Amino acid sequence: MSNVRGPKQFGVRDEPKTVTFSSNGKSKQYKISASVFVLSGCVFSMFMIGYVGATGYLAFRDDLIASTIVRQARIKHEYEDRIAALRSKVDKITSRQLLDQQAVEAQVSTLIKQQEALTGRTGEFDGLMERAKKSGLNISDLKIQTTLKHSNLDLMNTGSISKGGSISFASSLRGSKDQSSASNDFQIAAYVSPAKNLFSSVSAQIQAVQVAQVEKIHQLRIETKRKSDAIVKIFADLKVPLSSKIKHNVGGPYQAARIGLDFHELSQDLRGSMDVLDTLRARTNVLPVGNPLSGSKISSRYGNRVDPFKKTSAFHSGIDFRAPSGKRIKSSGAGKVVKAGRNGGYGLMVEIDHGNGITTRYAHLRRISVKVGQRIRRGSTIGQVGSTGRSTGPHLHFEVRRNGKSTNPMKFFNAGKKLNKYL
Repeated sequence: MSNVRGPKQFGVRDEPKTVTFSSNGKSKQYKISASVFVLSGCVFSMFMIGYVGATGYLAFRDDLIASTIVRQARIKHEYEDRIAALRSKVDKITSRQLLDQQAVEAQVSTLIKQQEALTGRTGEFDGLMERAKKSGLNISDLKIQTTLKHSNLDLMNTGSISKGGSISFASSLRGSKDQSSASNDFQIAAYVSPAKNLFSSVSAQIQAVQVAQVEKIHQLRIETKRKSDAIVKIFADLKVPLSSKIKHNVGGPYQAARIGLDFHELSQDLRGSMDVLDTLRARTNVLPVGNPLSGSKISSRYGNRVDPFKKTSAFHSGIDFRAPSGKRIKSSGAGKVVKAGRNGGYGLMVEIDHGNGITTRYAHLRRISVKVGQRIRRGSTIGQVGSTGRSTGPHLHFEVRRNGKSTNPMKFFNAGKKLNKYL
């Protein structure tokens, strides 16, 4: 920068001050008037005076600097306390969430065990139901639902059960810095509570299925025992002995009824009752309770009557069925043929041994269809109606004998009608 001065001349104005800036061979000139130059100098002088004065004032006022430092330290401590409080809240919420998750995982484990137990019981239950159906136990079926669905629940908020049995939550912590811990706890509970409700609902449905199965088994056992008791009573009325394993010989001190019996104990009890019923049914097959000539009318009953030949009072040891000659005769019960041939006034006769000293005789046959020693079933054809022996016309003379003595066949026929209700 250079100032160019010319010779002063009277009556000629001074040229404005020129400021020249040179850089890299280039120069720029700026013209500054005297008033501007003086004003700039004054401003600069005032700024320097103020700066020096302020610096000197602060140099002699240590209390101002100390108060500023204290204020900054206080602000720092407040922020640190706030951060520590927020961190404590986050730790508390995280701990609460972990505890709730552990509780939910424990419930998941319990539900898995219940489902596994239910799955194992279902096979055993279905087997019992199938056997009961074959046994003719007519009880209305209970609808047992083992598949549980919850399509109306939002698993994105309540959580989801993974294959491994763990649970994951889709929860998030949101809010301003001044949120209270109570609002945070409520937010966690809002996510955990639906999951607990879900597990409670599933557990309740599983328990409902288990209760329904136990109730069905209990009903089946009651029905089985009712039929068994009725059959045993019929045997008792006929004075037919039964094995002690079949009879319900019971006793013991009185105890109040228990609720919630074990499923497997009840199923074993039901199997035992079904075994007794099956044994009784098999035993009834040998009883002569079937009609040998279904649809035929009785022409002469058991007891005293007028003898058709001597015309005097005589004892009739059986029942006569009027039927056309050649009609097939069925066995009244299962047994073994002990006689098959002519037998005096009986004419052609078949005698069957049914056990327990009970035998049946079929007399006046036209033809015999069985042989001695042959075992036959109830309803098997043993011969044809005829009029052989001491007979006035085609008919069947039917006898039931106990230990060699005749007994009224109507007792066995009436017992057969009752037994049909339980077979």
